[in-house]
Amino acid sequence: MKPAKVGFVTCVHPFYDLPAVMKHREAAIQALVDRGCEVAPAPVPRNSIDAVEIASSLKKQNVDAILLFFCTWVAEEITLTLVRETPDLPLLLWSLPYLDRDIPMPSPMSGLTTSGSNIRRLGKSFVYTIGQVTPTRLDRILRALRSAVVARALRRARFGIIGYPCPGMLDVGIDESDLQKSLGAVTVHLDLDVLLRAAQDSKMEQTFSAADALIARAGGVDLSREILAENLRLYVALKELVNQHKLDAYCVRCWPELRDHHKLTPCAAHALLAEEGIPNSCEVDLTALVSTWVLSKLSDSPAFNFDVTGYLEEEGAIQLAHCGAAAPSLAGRDEMVQLRRHMRTGTGATVEFPFPEGTVTLAKLLRPLDGRLKLFAARGRAIPAGAGVRGNVAAVIPEPSAEVFVDNLLRIPVEHHLALAYGDWMDELADFCEFSGLEYLRPAC
Repeated sequence: MKPAKVGFVTCVHPFYDLPAVMKHREAAIQALVDRGCEVAPAPVPRNSIDAVEIASSLKKQNVDAILLFFCTWVAEEITLTLVRETPDLPLLLWSLPYLDRDIPMPSPMSGLTTSGSNIRRLGKSFVYTIGQVTPTRLDRILRALRSAVVARALRRARFGIIGYPCPGMLDVGIDESDLQKSLGAVTVHLDLDVLLRAAQDSKMEQTFSAADALIARAGGVDLSREILAENLRLYVALKELVNQHKLDAYCVRCWPELRDHHKLTPCAAHALLAEEGIPNSCEVDLTALVSTWVLSKLSDSPAFNFDVTGYLEEEGAIQLAHCGAAAPSLAGRDEMVQLRRHMRTGTGATVEFPFPEGTVTLAKLLRPLDGRLKLFAARGRAIPAGAGVRGNVAAVIPEPSAEVFVDNLLRIPVEHHLALAYGDWMDELADFCEFSGLEYLRPAC
């Protein structure tokens, strides 16, 4: 992930001109720079006119987020004007615990609490932290800025939807205007025929080159090079459509037309494109696609979209699986990757492997509930998925338990697709939800 570019605004009441403020300001800016941030420091605003000019300047500098650094109490019209002028930028509030403990006023905590309450009343959500310029505090700020970069990128993202949802899947439908209003994301609709025509026009030397690259990193190959190359026409076509329409991610109606009628599956294409940094998902589930995109950006690695396919009571785990469209790097070792035909229909080409052990994060952006978008997430531990499993399979012990996890899926409710990424990204997702105005849901007993 690229380093965050943060607009740094020092908040101090215009009646005060205290040398300690500048000392703390310079220390904070330098510490952020030393940790790899690109900082756009603004002049200290003294009135609302200054705030308008600063907001305009920071927007022109294309910052990822605005950080308000509270050193004293602040005139409220300054912070409120800054927020009103930058509605689409993630907001981070950082307050010193005090400027001078023995001389309590003017207090940065007064600035934080008054500004924070008024900003919330504007309908703007934010992340906040309190502390001196220390390594621990900087870790917290950098974590928040990582999430801010993703939230900001989502407001500019373009998600391709190729075809309509697969038959019978009512829980993947969503009013796209809700997504655009809340998150800023744009959807681009393409007919399935557009994909098929692009695949038909693809050059076979490109598809054979992609097939050979995939075969070279597989531990087993149970289909011919020609069949794999024929299916990878979809890889060439999807890559062309992504470039042509400037898509950040895409989802495809993968059945019944492609799999059952044309005897093709986009699974191998999905796997290669995910490896190249283009998140994707099956079965035209837009909220699952956004979930996969968010996790892949936070983790800076491929994420994958699963079905919940089993309840493993003896292991205290759930089984997650899909046909075979995960990025090969998620296998951990190339020898685990098996190139096969679809497990049920014997058509297409799949990239199959069990997911290795490790800490994982599961997440799903939910369809609107009670008029608000929400995101459900849980931490878990992937355990051995078992010998001989077909498709992409992960066995996960979710926190706090498989029983509680499934109960929450059914009670919240959570739709049937879940995105998975390796690593613990729960805190980053919490910050992402604050920046994006989403309600954050975790499994509760």
